Amino acid sequence: MISTLAFLFPHTALGKITLYPLSREFGEAWSRLPTYGDAKNGKQRRPPYAGLASALSAASGQPVVLMPHSYEPVDDDLAHPAVAVTTQPFDQWTLTTAVSAWERCVRKGDNVNTLAPLLAEAEVERPALSSYVRGSEDGTPHAPGWFYRVAAWNFAARLARNTLPLPGGSRRRHIRWRMDTQGSLISWDDVTVRSTKSPRRTGYALHKLDFRVVTQPGEPHFALHVLPTFSRLATHWASTRTAFVEHASNKDTLLRMPIGHTKNGDGQWVPYARNYAAEVLEACGMEFATWPTNEDLAALRGQMRTLVPAPTTHVLGKGVGTRFNKILADHIKETIKRPTITQVTFDPTPTALTRPTKGSITREELDHALTATGHDTVRIIAFYNDGTTRRRMADALAPYTDTPHQPLDCSDYTDHRVSGRLLVRFHRLRAIDRPDQVDWESELEFLDQFDDEALNGAWVETIWNPKPTKREREAGQHRHDHKRDLRRALYERNMVSQFLARQPEPEPDDEPEPVTEAIVGEEAETEADTPKDYKAVNALRDLLFRLGCVDDRLRHVTNLSDEPILVGIHLRQQRISNRRPGAADRTQMVEVLTALHTSDDPAVPWHLTSYDHNRHDWLPQAAAEAAFGRGTIGRNGHARHEEGALLARQHIESALKVLPCDRPLIILVDTEACRTIWPGLQNVRLGNGPLPGDDLRSPTRPVAVVAINTSYGEVPTPVENTASPRKNPKRPPKPKDLLYRRTTSTGTTSWYIAQASRTYEGYGQEGSIGGLHTRFTLPQDDWALQRKDWHSFTATQISVPHPGTWDPEQLAGVAAQLCHQSLAWDARTRHPVPLHIAAAMDRAHPEYRGPSIEPLAAAAGDEGEIQPTS
Repeated sequence: MISTLAFLFPHTALGKITLYPLSREFGEAWSRLPTYGDAKNGKQRRPPYAGLASALSAASGQPVVLMPHSYEPVDDDLAHPAVAVTTQPFDQWTLTTAVSAWERCVRKGDNVNTLAPLLAEAEVERPALSSYVRGSEDGTPHAPGWFYRVAAWNFAARLARNTLPLPGGSRRRHIRWRMDTQGSLISWDDVTVRSTKSPRRTGYALHKLDFRVVTQPGEPHFALHVLPTFSRLATHWASTRTAFVEHASNKDTLLRMPIGHTKNGDGQWVPYARNYAAEVLEACGMEFATWPTNEDLAALRGQMRTLVPAPTTHVLGKGVGTRFNKILADHIKETIKRPTITQVTFDPTPTALTRPTKGSITREELDHALTATGHDTVRIIAFYNDGTTRRRMADALAPYTDTPHQPLDCSDYTDHRVSGRLLVRFHRLRAIDRPDQVDWESELEFLDQFDDEALNGAWVETIWNPKPTKREREAGQHRHDHKRDLRRALYERNMVSQFLARQPEPEPDDEPEPVTEAIVGEEAETEADTPKDYKAVNALRDLLFRLGCVDDRLRHVTNLSDEPILVGIHLRQQRISNRRPGAADRTQMVEVLTALHTSDDPAVPWHLTSYDHNRHDWLPQAAAEAAFGRGTIGRNGHARHEEGALLARQHIESALKVLPCDRPLIILVDTEACRTIWPGLQNVRLGNGPLPGDDLRSPTRPVAVVAINTSYGEVPTPVENTASPRKNPKRPPKPKDLLYRRTTSTGTTSWYIAQASRTYEGYGQEGSIGGLHTRFTLPQDDWALQRKDWHSFTATQISVPHPGTWDPEQLAGVAAQLCHQSLAWDARTRHPVPLHIAAAMDRAHPEYRGPSIEPLAAAAGDEGEIQPTS
């Protein structure tokens, strides 16, 4: 059995809240507020309720939320009726002063004061949260949108009353939690510190507990998920977005404050409190914390601490480790006893997850696997400029030749036959090293000579990190990262690509890299004392699967008959801007559909296709990815809600209809991305609403839908495998390679796969140090291990909203096996193969989360005007 960091609690445990109903007059007054930007030259926007809530939190020192009072999702955040909810009633003077000061700031000094009198007139209510719950007897509990945040506050407040005891050495350490105005618990007084001598740096981090109240499939009670994080602190203000401040009037509460940046009179960037929090505090007569300097942040001085703004190099790693999670779970069970809460657990099923095939496609199976591409000949063009990279590529290809233990001996610019179906051609491309942009259309003109019927793929050397080296910084140089431009130019020639990072020459004063930092995911195979080049091997494997090369490893781990087609539907919403990078004017939907065609005939390999929106047809994998990469990434008008959701649903349904109509379908979807498009995926109406493939089901054609949820905030975090004997009294036992399930009191079953990461399992003490110690109790002799990322166990949730004619547990087992036995990697993937490949296509697009390189007003058929993305 797997225990988790999620807990079911009866409705009587939800507690009470303070609620201010907002009248229609308040909504009308709000609609008359002008647009505003809370910084000099800031972007003008419609005032959100969250702006006033943030200001009220600053003044009151307690969590506040203003939201529509609706049981259904609403697109308009300012919809009526609405409520203001907090923990304790506001002081009347503080309430009116804070609201009037905030409105005055929004109106740029105009003292109209329309909101404060209306909010002060609201009749304060102290209802029990349980009174807002509906549908629990049917296993579909739901409540207004604000309810979930407020229920998490109440739980956090109860937990904060007791310190967290951490066993370590001869005595226990007790961690005192302080709650912030968003309902998180912060170890404010217990900071982890690590310093290095070369380079001379000091880093700080706090433990933070976030809480999320969610539903589980068929579960009558709400589940509270506890999400521990190790939050690193910034030592300078640059790009920071969030700061914590010790509140002047409420010492037990930390003000979580959104941070913006603006230029002062000297032209220097300085931070400011967004939503006019500083001005509101000043109006209420509260002393606002003095803005610390960069030197103060670096020394951890003052009342304010700010989080690092984005993933970056830091002297402290991420993650709290599995031992901390175990201690925390036990502490919650001991602390919250009345009413009784129940820890969410998973029970093992007889289905074992196996991975009989490891490593690359074998030489004996290569040509059979290449048949799945639909071409008699496949050509890999290896672009390089550095001689060492050429040798690495040749060494990775050598195992497919008749002399696998000898280096691949071939000249440049000519085809060399590696196997019956595979050709390789090496081409030196000096433009790879140009520091500025390159005209790739001109550089790649030679590719037009290939007029045969071979399928071409590019293996390209690249600079892994385009940031300048120390020498380049000193010389004022900076290299351009060519990957986006070059990948688009290759797509224009119907070629998929995979990049191999050049091994950089070490800087003279660089610290040597630890030997243990090898690529994970492969079996340790060495020839004499020469280590295997896993980066090159894995890059070649990735290129082969992008070309559509599929061996029989997936056939061996699935028990499927009647040759079903397994379809993966990947959706993602991407921001786009008409004006400048970083400005999100609107969004568009990215839709990628991939199909894995199975076969009962061992002589016929399984093969992959993906949907081409322009041709309205399913193309072989390589051709489909090239077609996808040539166009703009998203579809205008498609969205997650209302009319946009209907358009997306209709478009995808029409794509599914093009698949062979005589084949059963198993449709795999990402729950979090797709549930607003198809409401039948939502826990509150699982299976009772629109689902993908609805128009295709018939008495003679089964269509199943399997939903995969990998969200950290929604899938319970595994703590330990309680059925395994504990080899070390400290380390929680890891999950087994089994399919787990959980059946609720209403009879609804969901399935889970739980795992420890390859890093946790593969690097001895460095990988699993978080299983033996917490970051608070790590012995001083091992303190250098604080720089590592401490991994915890993770889980994937599988639900079956519509099983078709299959047994639901069989479908869950197939989905789990297609995660466990991946196509081009020896570790488990987060999603089953079709979904995984669809997401990989999205990430490879030149516009993925980046600027568009299409003309602003280019024609796009039924897509409308093409706009740059951001």
